[in-house]
Amino acid sequence: MADNVKMMDESSKEIIYVASENGGNEWGQNASVVGKETSHSEYEDYDCEYNSEEKISLKSEGSQENSKKKYIQSEMLSYKQQGSYDIPEDVYAFITVAPVCSMPFIFACLVIMIKYIVYVTLFLQIKLDDLNTEQLVSKIVKFFLIPVTVAMQEDLMAVYAGLANARYDPKVLEISAAATKVKFALAYLLQLIDGLLSLIVNFSKMLTTDDVLDVFLNFAALHFLQDIDDVFYALVEKGFFGDDMEHMATVCKQISWPRRAGSTKLSQFLTNLDSLLFGLTFIVCLVVYFIAVTTKNMTDNPTSSPTL
Repeated sequence: MADNVKMMDESSKEIIYVASENGGNEWGQNASVVGKETSHSEYEDYDCEYNSEEKISLKSEGSQENSKKKYIQSEMLSYKQQGSYDIPEDVYAFITVAPVCSMPFIFACLVIMIKYIVYVTLFLQIKLDDLNTEQLVSKIVKFFLIPVTVAMQEDLMAVYAGLANARYDPKVLEISAAATKVKFALAYLLQLIDGLLSLIVNFSKMLTTDDVLDVFLNFAALHFLQDIDDVFYALVEKGFFGDDMEHMATVCKQISWPRRAGSTKLSQFLTNLDSLLFGLTFIVCLVVYFIAVTTKNMTDNPTSSPTL
């Protein structure tokens, strides 16, 4: 009987065996082997080699992702170290730069006091107990306008951004000897009060307004109050209040604060402070909204369940 020959190819490795006379296939007996036979241990080595290649590939992908993150972090660190945070162009710049008893400083205090008086007067005219029963559409509109109300407070957002990005540098004393660290903090404190008063007035007026159209009109009507200090600062730049005041505005333009780089854990926390403060302000407004609406619903309908 002619011998039957069978060939098997495993990754370019051939094993040729010859069937025995009794028809059974016997490995290693009465068989002529051509080529190289792959042993069990060699298959294990091949599998290990294949698995190691997969691991190396996964490690290389992970290292590429880590390198991208490190590259972005290094680029941002370099950008922040080389960048600066310009002083805001409003009367709060005079609080930081001008001497305490100078005309620019007094002028800035007067403008700030005007804004404070306007906000407080408006707030006293707004009675929170005037929150009448509202329609569902009005409630929904007010709910979605809460983040808009917070974001529209320019002075408050400027303070949040300054606290997160700007840091005081004693080198500014070479430009203006009056620009001390205490006055740097004072300017931010006054602007913070300004922003909070604006937020309280705008938010209270929104809660006590029934008609949806009136809500939007009040937004536009009250927004101009935030620009009072900017308008007076622009007039100072144009020389409407004398050369000394105009000169102080040019001095303010020469000052820029170094930016936080986030090189330490504390610095990294401070660079995220603007996001944290914005989120906290939004949550506080949201809580006040739910309390005001729910309380009014319970007062008007004591037997019914409170609805938003």
